[in-house]
Amino acid sequence: MQKNFILHFLIVTLLASCSDSTKIEELKWLQGTWEGMDNNGLVFVEVWEKGTGNSLNGKGATITPDGDTVFKETLKIELVEGTPYYVATVPENPGPVLFKMVEADETHCIFENLAHDFPQRISYTLETKSTMSVKLEGVEAGIPKIESLNFEKNTGVSLLPGK
Repeated sequence: MQKNFILHFLIVTLLASCSDSTKIEELKWLQGTWEGMDNNGLVFVEVWEKGTGNSLNGKGATITPDGDTVFKETLKIELVEGTPYYVATVPENPGPVLFKMVEADETHCIFENLAHDFPQRISYTLETKSTMSVKLEGVEAGIPKIESLNFEKNTGVSLLPGK
């Protein structure tokens, strides 16, 4: 009886880890260079590439019209103890901030960390083959806040100043 329980537990654990691993593989549409511009002329860029194993590595930046970088982050989507996480490392924080994947398929993914200041929720949606939207949601200073960013896949014409 105990052997059957252990075998059943191992099979369920293996199947669960396979499905979590598959969720990251479904995000291959994120790979590439994505650029967008806000109403103030700030250019935001995210570059995603396949990492080692079953992970995605990314970098993000916000650049002024004069070419000054005003924000940088290192990003990663990887399994942490068998669960997919979005890991953001920014200079303002003492260490990486982890957001647990709560939903994903071939066209969108949602990550949450309700204990984080802002954002608490990050959503990526592939709108078309060459456009993507990112929504940052949460509460800041007791007030609900949403930031939406629209990206286009860079296919040779860059929005970056001087490019």
